[in-house]
Amino acid sequence: MINEKTKQALSKLVENPVQWDCPLAAYTSFGIGGVADALIIVDSRAELAGLFNSFANNKLEYRFIGKGTNILVSDAGYRGVVLLFGKSLSKIVLLEESAEGNVRVRVDGGCSLAKLLGWCMDSGYSGLEFTSGIPGSLGGAVAMNAGAWAGEMADVIDSLTVFSNTNKEELLGRDQLEFVYRKWKNNRNTNNEERVVLSADIVLKKGDKETIRATCAEYREKRKGKQPKGVQNAGSFFKNPEGDSAGQLIDAAGLKGLQCGDAMVSPVHANFLVNTGSATAKDVKELMNIVVERVKKNSGIELKPEVHFL
Repeated sequence: MINEKTKQALSKLVENPVQWDCPLAAYTSFGIGGVADALIIVDSRAELAGLFNSFANNKLEYRFIGKGTNILVSDAGYRGVVLLFGKSLSKIVLLEESAEGNVRVRVDGGCSLAKLLGWCMDSGYSGLEFTSGIPGSLGGAVAMNAGAWAGEMADVIDSLTVFSNTNKEELLGRDQLEFVYRKWKNNRNTNNEERVVLSADIVLKKGDKETIRATCAEYREKRKGKQPKGVQNAGSFFKNPEGDSAGQLIDAAGLKGLQCGDAMVSPVHANFLVNTGSATAKDVKELMNIVVERVKKNSGIELKPEVHFL
C-alpha cells in the first residue's frame, strides 16, 4: 500500500487527479481485474520524469497498460501504480513528405492505432493498412510488434524516443531496435528498466486515398467475420507457432466452446478466450492451462500466450 506522505507527493506531480484504489476491469478489453493502488493519467514528459523519480525513491512498482487491449489483470489487482498516457501525449505530427512520395510521421505513444490509421487514410498515406481493426495504442503496438496480413510495426518504425528512469530520454535508431515476432526484444535498458515509448518516427508512402480506404475496409470485414462479437476479450490469446496457426491447433484439439467459469474458448475463433459474463482472471488462467496441455497432447506443440499478465 502507498502511505499518505507518498500519496500527497505523487498528487503534486501530476495535473490529473490520481485515482487511488482503482478497479482495473473497466480499463481492460477483457473486463477483468482487481484493484490497483493507484491509476495516473500522465499528460507531459515532465510529469513522467517526476513520477519515475518518485517511484525509484519510494520503491514503487509501476506499469503502463496503454488501452488495456492485450492484458489480463490478476483478480488480486496490482500493488503499484498503473499509468496511462493522456491526450497531450497522443499527438500525430507530419515531419516530412518528399517529392518521391516518402512520408515521415512522428506519433506519440498514447495515440490509438485507430486514430493513427484514420489520419493516414485522410492524408493518403500508405503502410499501416495492416493495423485496421487492431485495438490499442501506438506504444503497446510497438512493445508487442503488433501485426496482421503479413505486416507488422517493425516494418514501418524508423526510430523510437523512449524514457527510463536511469537513461531518461533516449533516441533509438532503427539499427538499435531488435524486433521479433510479436515482441520488441530490447524494450529494457542495461539496468533492466522498461523503456517507455514516448514517440515513434514511422516511414510511410504517399498513396491513393480510395485504395487505402478500400484495403482497410477489406481487412476490417475479414476480421469481423473471423472474430467473436459482443463478448469481452484480449484479442488473439496465443502466439502462432512458426509455420502454424494457434487457432487451428486449438480447434483440432476439439476445444472450441470449452469453458472454465465464465471464460470460454470462442466458438467463432479458437484463439480467442472470451469473457462471457463475469469471468475472473483465475477462470481465464485455468482455461489457458487446459488449452496448452491438450494442444500439446494432441499436436506436440506447446502454445505460448501473446497476452500480457499483470
